[in-house]
Formats: sequence, C-alpha cells, structure tokens
Amino acid sequence: MKQLLINNFKCFRNIEIPINGLTIFAGANGNGKSTAIQSLLFLRRTIEHCAKWEDGQYQMLEPGDLRVELNGAYCMSLGTSSGIIPHSSNAKSLSLGFQHEDKAFMVDYEVEDNKLWLKPSNVKGGDTLKDDPLFYQEFYYLNAERIGPRLSQTIQFYDFPNTGFKGEFVAQLIGDAESNYSFKVDELRRNQNSKSPRLEQQVNAWLDYLMPGVVVSANYDTETGFAQIKLENKYTRGRPIISTNIGFGISYVLPVIVTGLIARKGSYMIVENPEAHLHPSAQSKIGQFLAVIAESGVKVIVETHSDHVINGVQIAVADKRASSNIIQTNFFDQLEGSDQPNIEHILLNDRGELSKWPHGFFDQNQVDYRSLIKLRMNG
Repeated sequence: MKQLLINNFKCFRNIEIPINGLTIFAGANGNGKSTAIQSLLFLRRTIEHCAKWEDGQYQMLEPGDLRVELNGAYCMSLGTSSGIIPHSSNAKSLSLGFQHEDKAFMVDYEVEDNKLWLKPSNVKGGDTLKDDPLFYQEFYYLNAERIGPRLSQTIQFYDFPNTGFKGEFVAQLIGDAESNYSFKVDELRRNQNSKSPRLEQQVNAWLDYLMPGVVVSANYDTETGFAQIKLENKYTRGRPIISTNIGFGISYVLPVIVTGLIARKGSYMIVENPEAHLHPSAQSKIGQFLAVIAESGVKVIVETHSDHVINGVQIAVADKRASSNIIQTNFFDQLEGSDQPNIEHILLNDRGELSKWPHGFFDQNQVDYRSLIKLRMNG
C-alpha cells in the first residue's frame, strides 16, 4: 500500500493518506477530501510539466525554472499561491509526493505571494518510483461536475482513449466503430450478462445492471465533427431518443462505466461523486462496479457522500467479486484543537464488514430515526 504525502497544502499541514487498489474518500463537506484529490492532480500536472516522455511514460527531471499553473488543468481552481499554504502556517514552501515501503518520491514547491502558479524547486526520488502509475500516459479523472445531457458532443483528438474530465468524449468512444471492433474489454471487467467483449455491448450490459431496460447507442460522424448519444428504455419501445429527453443520471454515470471498462490496468482512475443523480439502488451497484474494476487491477480513487456506494463495495467483497485487502476507506473528520483534518482508516474483512464505524461516518439515518422517535414521543 502506498502513502500520499501532503505537507503545507491547503488544509493539511502534514498528512499521510493510504492509497490502495480501491481507495474511498468519505466525510463531511469541508474536511479535506477534495484537497487530497487536488494534491494528487497537482502532482500529476507537475510531472507533465517537468518530465520528459520516454519509453511510453514520463521520466522525471529536475524542474529547472518551470512553473505549474494553479487553475485550469484537471478542472482545478486553486486561486492564487497566497491561498495554498494553510492559514495556521507561515511557511513559504510545500511538498507533495508518494511513499511506498522504503521508497519515496517528493516534489518541493516555492510559494511566492499572489501568483497563479507554484514553482517546483526540488525533486527527490524521481527514479525510485518511476514505475508508479502517476507516470503513465494513461491517467483518468472524472470531475464531480460532469456534463449533463447534450444533443451532441464534439469529436476531438486525445493522446489516449478517455472520456475527458467531464465525460465530453463518451459519445465519441462509444460511436467510433473502428475503435469498438479493435478493443476488447478486460475479461475481469465484463458483465456476465453479455458474451460480447466489445465496448458498446459491455457498457450496455453494465448500464442495464444499474438501470434495467436502459440501452445507449452513439452516432459518430467525422464529416460534421460531432458524435451523438441516443437512448432507449422500456417506454420508447425500440425507438431511440436523444439524450436530452432523459434525465441527468445516465449522462453522469456513463463516463464512470466507460472509463472503468477502458482504463489501462495499473493506472489511476479518480472519480468524484460517482453516485450523482442516481437512485439509491444504482448508487449501490456503481459501488459494486468500481470494486470489480479495482479487482481487475485499475487503481480506483473515489470521493463519495453516499452510504449506498459503500454498501455496494461491501456487497462486492462479501460476494467474492473483489478482495477485501485492496479496499481502503479514508474517513475525513475534525478533531477538537487540531490544526488539520483527521483521517480515520477503515478496512473491510472478507465478509464485507467494516473494521470500525467512527462517529459521523454515514450514520445520519440512525441520527434522524432517533430524532423522529424522540419527537413522536414528546408529541
């Protein structure tokens, strides 16, 4: 298991966050989950700036006089450098990196006031963890604010097949017949309700698992430069309709399914709020899907506010579709008097049982139920 190392970045003074095959970030708003993801994204962006491309992946170099932007890349909106250092610190530098056993990779950054960038000043261990998937070309990130239903999506070039940060390439990936017939979904990721290894068939098999009766197809037209998603369900009776006539849930979950099916084994797949716009039953099933993807070898990192997603992961483990030893839940919380968020580490056993249940960890149903009983008794 690796540790994500964060020093003097936003709300964190000095923290180590375990990263496993499926890593779940949970906790109340404003407790550092997004900051942890941003630290990983900013580290990735630094590698893209300060590394050379060689033998199919990035090779880290000394940063020289390069600067890394705080806004734009990977949908990050970090503002200016003056807001990056924790308010409780007077430091003029920060560090981000990874540690695995006795090996560490760390980047130090100089922080000047009111700049739109940070300057990497030192790289330590660039060769020791060069095989970490952070250095792969394939790196998948899905922002919490994905695009909703659209009449069409623009066809674009990409360095490697991916759905984009907001799902903007989904129609292109599904509709590109040439790519579909040459690509086969990893056997470990296939939904057993479809015998076909093709992407479109597997997307629809998993989509039907989440939302019974829903089928997607895509038109891909290089002459107009557009691709279009169409949908069917039990009410359309075999007549596909444009995606704008059905709600947000399908358009929000499609990038998650497609990314999981196409992601390179060993690479990072970061998903914010996979449960967005989904019915609770579908939320549970997307948790099961992500556990299956992680079991196949993709390094999945999920930020979620859904106990149903957690339940789905537990079900996948209890059902032997995912191994308990690849699951790591990090619960972000506050401690009285602490100058940074506290992180509780929660594990699963082979029966899908949590190793602990901290106060505030998806216990709102019980809290509300107790409140209702009290109110009814006093009424």
